[in-house]
Amino acid sequence: MVKKIGIKLVLAGLLVVSAGQAQAGDPPASFKKCSACHKIDADNTAWTMGPGLKGIGKRASKAYLEKILKDPQGAFDAGGPEIEALKAGAKFKPKLLMPKAVQGLSADDIKSLVDYLMAL
Repeated sequence: MVKKIGIKLVLAGLLVVSAGQAQAGDPPASFKKCSACHKIDADNTAWTMGPGLKGIGKRASKAYLEKILKDPQGAFDAGGPEIEALKAGAKFKPKLLMPKAVQGLSADDIKSLVDYLMAL
């Protein structure tokens, strides 16, 4: 009986740790380039140079974020629901100025950025 309770407590603790890890913590170092144009405390209606990223994990799929970080212009030109939503929230006609900002990102950089963005 005590052993079963102990096991349940350990499993409950693992679930709590997993849930905490899903929350956005400190941004990865590679986010510094992004923050020049994107704000994390503003949504898609609060544009500076680029759309705000608050809630981006609810507005865009993980696959879309990976695609736009790997090939921004290609993803933008291909369109799709995420791009149409992006354009709808824009205060000016977006042309996508991001390619230079994501040049040189490694696969690990992209993964850490996507994980961070999905948790916002």
